[in-house]
Amino acid sequence: MVDESEHPKALLGKGQFKALQSDRVRLQTGSAEETAVIRTIFDQFVNGRKSYSDIRRQLNDAGIANHNGRPWTDGMIPTILANENYIGKTIYNRTSRRLGQKLIKNPDHAWVRGAAAIEPIVDPGIFARAQKLLAERRVEIPEDEMLLRLRLTLRRRGKLNSHIINTTLGLNHVSSYVKHFGSLRKAYALIGYVSPRDCNWIDTKDFWATEQVKHAAELAELLRTDLGLQVDLVPDGIALQVGGERLVSFLVARRLAHRGEDHAAQWKAYRRQNSTGLLAVMRLDAANRQIADYVLLPATLKAGRYVWLSSSSLRRHRGALYGNKGALFAAIKATLAKTTHAAPTSSAPPKKRSRSGQPKAKGFGGRRSRCGGTKSHR
Repeated sequence: MVDESEHPKALLGKGQFKALQSDRVRLQTGSAEETAVIRTIFDQFVNGRKSYSDIRRQLNDAGIANHNGRPWTDGMIPTILANENYIGKTIYNRTSRRLGQKLIKNPDHAWVRGAAAIEPIVDPGIFARAQKLLAERRVEIPEDEMLLRLRLTLRRRGKLNSHIINTTLGLNHVSSYVKHFGSLRKAYALIGYVSPRDCNWIDTKDFWATEQVKHAAELAELLRTDLGLQVDLVPDGIALQVGGERLVSFLVARRLAHRGEDHAAQWKAYRRQNSTGLLAVMRLDAANRQIADYVLLPATLKAGRYVWLSSSSLRRHRGALYGNKGALFAAIKATLAKTTHAAPTSSAPPKKRSRSGQPKAKGFGGRRSRCGGTKSHR
């Protein structure tokens, strides 16, 4: 970040931005180690003729992390190879958004390029050769040909899935089929293939998302009326919070296919990495069409992306089972009423003085419940 006189003021980290209108933001090159990684990627692609997978594998095997501190993926390599920042150019107007409309991508001829804005770290000749190789790899195949190749692969392999499509030479990437046909299942339908995977859950995700929002809104109104809590819904509407602290999140757990007579029924719910607040789980029936019962899990449940539920796991998770929504809401209300968030709505009695003349400490026996004192995970 520089001031109006081009004098450096601060180095902005990820997610930071300038606060003054008179300030400006300029890009600068990274460290010597980061610069060496970029040059290695271009050299391996142009001179070594390595594939995206080979370059990605070499970087990960060497223990070199990407800009987020995570392992590299194949998709990051072509993004770097096409970035004109590395030859000293900045590009503006890639996208635009009119008032009240969606973000759109502008065509290449509408882009605005600023030359000599950054110190180049890649030779322009090597960069030009990289763009030529990228264009040669980006071959457009008609949709009829895409479906024909998919049909031939099905005949040879006997089945289709994302892994088979992405690893078969001559086939487009799964993302390309989704872009052209709307979804992979629609592409399957055009060649007469029905996936053995149960996709009913995918078809009903919007319905159950609406049910989560309805449950959260109904509980919020109940807590406002009965406990006087100033409850707000999180942006996606499936959880309640007070002052930015999450209280309750609603999840939908689909029942997994029965694997045999000796196996107990199991449910799986996507937690969205929620690590705080109560979890109110709606367990579905065997057909995943209706709500069978409800499970309330404590805020101390170990964090994870998914919640697996069965008869034995309920005891292990210290969860409580309820047969209907009313019983669930009553249990949640009773739990939250014991926390410091549930302040009484009636006028408080006058404070009593202790023997030493000091007012007594507030709270419930000096202990704070962990159900309400949580941080937002979003």
